[in-house]
Amino acid sequence: MEELKIDISETNRGKEQIIINKKYKYNYSYTKKNKSKVYRCIEYKTLNKCKSYIIFNDEKEILKYDGVHNHFEQEFNAALSLTKYRIKKEIKKSSIPFNIKPKRVFNQISQDIGFICPEFKSIKSQIIRDINKHPNISSFEEIPEKHYLYITKQNENFMIFKNQNVIIFQSPFQAFLFKKYCDDLFVDGTFYVAPDFSYQVFITRNFVPDLNEFYTTSFSILRNKEAISNAAIIVFPDINIIYCIWHYKRSLGLHKNKICYNEVNQNRDLYVYYNAILNLPFINPNYILDIFHKIKKSCIEKNYNQFLIFLEYFRKTYLILYNIENWNYYNNIEHVTNNASESFNNYLNGLFSKKPTYFRLIYTLNNDASLYPDTHERRMLGVWNKQKRKTLTKTNKIKNIIESYKKME
Repeated sequence: MEELKIDISETNRGKEQIIINKKYKYNYSYTKKNKSKVYRCIEYKTLNKCKSYIIFNDEKEILKYDGVHNHFEQEFNAALSLTKYRIKKEIKKSSIPFNIKPKRVFNQISQDIGFICPEFKSIKSQIIRDINKHPNISSFEEIPEKHYLYITKQNENFMIFKNQNVIIFQSPFQAFLFKKYCDDLFVDGTFYVAPDFSYQVFITRNFVPDLNEFYTTSFSILRNKEAISNAAIIVFPDINIIYCIWHYKRSLGLHKNKICYNEVNQNRDLYVYYNAILNLPFINPNYILDIFHKIKKSCIEKNYNQFLIFLEYFRKTYLILYNIENWNYYNNIEHVTNNASESFNNYLNGLFSKKPTYFRLIYTLNNDASLYPDTHERRMLGVWNKQKRKTLTKTNKIKNIIESYKKME
């Protein structure tokens, strides 16, 4: 029997594949009663119906080999399969596959493959897919208590809290910023980057007036919608929260359109009432209940039934479920939206072409948080200055609205 050079590879479906002399590929076919394995040429199931085969025992020793082929050699295809397999094997050996540089791995493998090795661009997408196939989890129960991704580059703890509904990440430096600059705290959630088994990623950002800059100070992965309130209580138990005015108006607008769109648009009284409800965040909170009951009484008298349903939603949501001070800006007009959080969400969403896996997300958040100590120090020293934010004209307009309401009191 001729001397054979045997390489191990695998098919696209992960099944074992044998490559002979870097020219011919054989896929696993079946196992005999004596436990020997039969591999057939990949052209066996094509129009060529090549009958070449090779049989191995348990120790990969050749028992029988028929090397007669009825087709040309396939050096390039063999090299392509071998290159992909070795790169995949190299990725699996890495404890942090997200750190792997595809081009560097390819260069190392290609030197052994030789001249016939395929070009990098032909397998780049395959390498990236292999990197992204890091072992994943599919439920909250599978989230590990300990993991190397829970440690920052500064060798500090990144994961600070975990229960059956929420897991919270915050580096010590983020905790420092969170406590020091707690006067201006912005909170928002994003669904796009939340792993499939979770509901939302909940993010806090603090405004650092010394630098006129925002810093992300915690990340929470929530199991369900109810976990949002729990995360808020855990992350900032003693802080007064004021919700985003844009979300307030958007929520009311959606429910108005669903419940009484035509009624409001066609009735001037209801149009005025609806806008009065929209402007309640800028009214003295002592008058809000009186205004609400006056509007409701008028709607009952005039049989505006659909709008009464809308008012009931407002009552249950903003007068019972939430405290009025959580959405009222009468005495605090410094920040009326959470655009600071929205902008970071957009940045985070842009990092992923699709929903990330749990470990991919944590790896990205960890890397981002690990940069903060250095960037903060450089900015404090004046090495990295940032232009002052332009005063938002909408904020000035809202200030004027509130002032006009105050003069009317």
